[in-house]
Amino acid sequence: MATAVFVQGSEEEVRPGWPASADQLSVLLQETERLDEGHRRCLVGFLVPELAAPHMRPGAELVVLEGPRTVARLRIETVRGPEGGASV
Repeated sequence: MATAVFVQGSEEEVRPGWPASADQLSVLLQETERLDEGHRRCLVGFLVPELAAPHMRPGAELVVLEGPRTVARLRIETVRGPEGGASV
């Protein structure tokens, strides 16, 4: 489990300290396929799915954090069900 932030436009350029300063969601990632050295396909879930649901759509981007440090960037490919699970 880690924390993640949905990318909303050009926040990286306009919000000081972004993404660490943004509202963070607890995210669960499960690797399902290794595509190449730097890319993986994963299932994504959220500890509080109703907070993520308004942002869940194909093409949505997330930044995964360890504390204030960005460790991964994700792009939603498929949204699965009303609970907000997805594959990236």
